[in-house]
Amino acid sequence: IHSDSERIFEQYDRAGVDDLVFSQPPYIGFADAEATAKANYSLLEVINNNDRAHGLAALPVAAGGEAAANEFERALDLGYNGGAIETRSGGIAPDDREAEPILEIADRTGAPLFIHPKLHDSVGEHSLDDTYRLNAIFGREAALSKTICDLIHGDVLDSYPNLTPVVHHLGGNIASMMGRVHLHNDIGRWPGMDNMKSFAEFKRQLEDRVYVDTAGFFGYHAPVRATIEEFPASNIIFGTDSPYEPRTSEELKRFVEVVSDLTSEAD
Repeated sequence: IHSDSERIFEQYDRAGVDDLVFSQPPYIGFADAEATAKANYSLLEVINNNDRAHGLAALPVAAGGEAAANEFERALDLGYNGGAIETRSGGIAPDDREAEPILEIADRTGAPLFIHPKLHDSVGEHSLDDTYRLNAIFGREAALSKTICDLIHGDVLDSYPNLTPVVHHLGGNIASMMGRVHLHNDIGRWPGMDNMKSFAEFKRQLEDRVYVDTAGFFGYHAPVRATIEEFPASNIIFGTDSPYEPRTSEELKRFVEVVSDLTSEAD
């Protein structure tokens, strides 16, 4: 199912989902720019042959920021709708200077930049390894939430006013952690906070600039409910992570139902 687009469309049809956005996680952040370009070109055939399909180009960040930016620009010219990067690829994070050429294109074009967790060693080589799947359960989400904090506190969103980050997995379920964020962004309470924005400013930029998708939590109500409480509905995008997460059309339909259960018609 990972490479059978017709089977994917059939699964989404049975779950009542109209349009699909395709990405290629094995190539997001890849070190081989040529191989990534070939993969993006192959996926483009699926996107161009179905008006229900949209695409996020994998960007080879580990090959260097300039190489990734060149592929981003090429992919947008070919018809891709946005780009996809990881929380960290080849040691390069979205707020690093090396990533600036990518951010400049996203800012200039307004194309969304999808941020996917680094699949292995998400928060460091010796932290939360895959013993008991700890990296997959907790490490990836911590890395996504950290990326949001880096973009806000690191003045990246200030520097790129048209940058549109779309952060996977409900932004690492950051909404459920807002009490902790508030406590530790309380300026004056803790020493060494000169490099941080106040909680009010953090929350403002989070609500105004950051988008998250509903993937990552297996259709559970609680994380989606928390996100709806902390984010404007307009900044929450329906996402599934299929075929990794909902493995059947029945499970996928549950993802649809959790959104309809928790939102008003207007939302």
